[in-house]
Amino acid sequence: MPAHSSSPRLAFVSSVSLLALLGALTNVACSESSDGAPGGDDDASIDGGAEASACASEGAGSIAIVVTGLPEGLDAKLTLTTPSGAEVEVTAGATLADQPAGTYSMTAARAAAPDPIVRTVYEATTSSFCLEATQTQTVTVAFAPVATSNKLWSTNGTSPTSQLLGFAAADLGATGSPSATVATKGAGGAGSAAGKAAAFDKEGNLWSLGATTADAPILRFAAADLGGSGDKTADRKIVPRLSGCMPGPAALAFAPDGALWATVPCANQVLRISPETLRGSKDYTPVDDDLATGSTGPRAVAFDEDGNMWISDDTSLRRYAAASLAPGQPHVPDYEIKAKAENDNPLPPDALAFDKDGNLWTTSFGANVIYKVTPAELTPDGASREILPSVAITVSVGALLESIAFDESGGLWLTYSQGKIARLAPDQLVTSTTGGDPTIPSTIVTSADIGYAGGMAFFPAAAALPLYSRFE
Repeated sequence: MPAHSSSPRLAFVSSVSLLALLGALTNVACSESSDGAPGGDDDASIDGGAEASACASEGAGSIAIVVTGLPEGLDAKLTLTTPSGAEVEVTAGATLADQPAGTYSMTAARAAAPDPIVRTVYEATTSSFCLEATQTQTVTVAFAPVATSNKLWSTNGTSPTSQLLGFAAADLGATGSPSATVATKGAGGAGSAAGKAAAFDKEGNLWSLGATTADAPILRFAAADLGGSGDKTADRKIVPRLSGCMPGPAALAFAPDGALWATVPCANQVLRISPETLRGSKDYTPVDDDLATGSTGPRAVAFDEDGNMWISDDTSLRRYAAASLAPGQPHVPDYEIKAKAENDNPLPPDALAFDKDGNLWTTSFGANVIYKVTPAELTPDGASREILPSVAITVSVGALLESIAFDESGGLWLTYSQGKIARLAPDQLVTSTTGGDPTIPSTIVTSADIGYAGGMAFFPAAAALPLYSRFE
């Protein structure tokens, strides 16, 4: 997926000698330390630049590795690439002696700190440095959190002041009334306001739908730009021309291959936006191979662990086998599930979310019910089947079940009533309830920043979930 823009990342701090710096600027080989004697203790430069490209390759030196920015107990996975191209795993605090002089680079894998709701992801970037003969080069690897991590995000379409909200995990552990940690709105102009849906890519960038017809249908908000409140502008705007169909896309989900799928109820289609198209802003006309058909009023979209696509529509859950989504294949469903309540009333599906055990949970908006479809029921048995869900949870009549999302501990978050989001604890997901005695969520978060919450998503997704944005 596309990389971050302007994210705080690994820094190589330089105290290179004046003579070495002048040599780099004039494309001269790396020089000796600032006291004029070999063997000075220098730090690596921020990007190598001319210094690295002009680096002498004779003799040997030492490399001292320092890691900053990670919480205690969280280890950094570091890889040092030597002048010969060999890759060596190294650890924080290590000093590597007798290393050949030349140009090196250091990479750092992302790391995630545990949290019962949603983890914090730390990252650092790649850079290069010059090791001089007899020199000890100190390389400081500075980690920083990905701005969108450790938060629950929700669109907030009814608010004129905050169209996208981020709530820190620390404020979600119990019932309370916190303010949003991040509250943003569009900065003005087409393609600036987040709409109903929210989906994260692997890098932590948030993808959403345009809030109005003046906005681009598909928008990306860079992770680095969501570190604080205020006016925000999408850095990528995708405009698929869909034959004048209005109001356009309704929900989003990433497939395992990084393609973004969007339901388009007005056209009875599901649109595939390729990873290549997502790499930059684009206005284009989709071809037939970009469109999945066979559903009526498609609503939500989700992918299971095997890459099968599931769509909720006006009447049913529909499965699109992973093989049918390949280029050149007809993108049509091969299996349909219809759910009903104990009184035989239909439970048309809306929002979708898989749990760690492969159950597909769906809301039925009109009935204020959240129900479970088991892996056995999700396995095709002919072309269709009708089910009576083994668990069907009724919530308050005032709840508006627009979206659901599982957290790291298996709790299910849902959009609730005006000004509220809520969590069903894992032990509440095993018992059916009715309208006469509805389930009261174990955690209810009330915030003056919330109008009516819309699309919800965590970054990173829990490691056990079949979501593209999960971190393992």
